[in-house]
Amino acid sequence: MGRLIGIGQSFEAALFSGDTAGLKKVLHESLVYEVLGEPPTGGSFQGRERVLEAFEKRETGLGPGFDYQELGRSWHEDRSGGKVFVEIHERSWLPDFPDDILEVRTCSVLTFVGDVIVSIIDYTDSQAYAEFLARHREHIPKFQVT
Repeated sequence: MGRLIGIGQSFEAALFSGDTAGLKKVLHESLVYEVLGEPPTGGSFQGRERVLEAFEKRETGLGPGFDYQELGRSWHEDRSGGKVFVEIHERSWLPDFPDDILEVRTCSVLTFVGDVIVSIIDYTDSQAYAEFLARHREHIPKFQVT
């Protein structure tokens, strides 16, 4: 495993566990985070604090409230250095609609300067998200008005 993959995996572990201090160690203060697609499932965020806020609020994607199955995850480091590619294959579904499965593949590109991430771009099937949202907007906790 390459050095940058190790840092990328540390980033992912800190993200999934809610370890803000761990995230701040590996994310540059001028970080740019882009998720393909239009808000509310996609968007662009600038600056580490703003990106951390977007992570915490689950501003991209469909948000919490789903069952989930990871089908595959592979890490690759660019031979010329500076980039790590993470290929993710996953399924998600609402517990009340177990037969309507959102299956997507995402490629995350992490760009590094030294040992910190300066850019994250998530390339995913934004159309699949939009179609799922159209079918279930009123059932997705992120979009329920209280």
